[in-house]
Amino acid sequence: MQRERACPAEGAPDDGPVGVRKAIDLVGTGDSIQDAVTEALDRARLSLEGISAFEVQRISGVVDGSAAAYEVQLRIWFTLLERMHG
Repeated sequence: MQRERACPAEGAPDDGPVGVRKAIDLVGTGDSIQDAVTEALDRARLSLEGISAFEVQRISGVVDGSAAAYEVQLRIWFTLLERMHG
């Protein structure tokens, strides 16, 4: 059973007002581990605002002859925006 981890940025004393944070898991692929992480973060930035931290959960890869492709699972934290209804 995997234990749920706290957000890496959690508990920083100078964060300002406390907001609600949410974490999602994404998978990025690339020719290197860095490319895979960058791909996942770039895609997340297209639809999420307030991304504050990420953690690499798993690294794996696929070998096809002499080529390797990396797959990185990330947990990405972001702050939920407050919206007024009315």
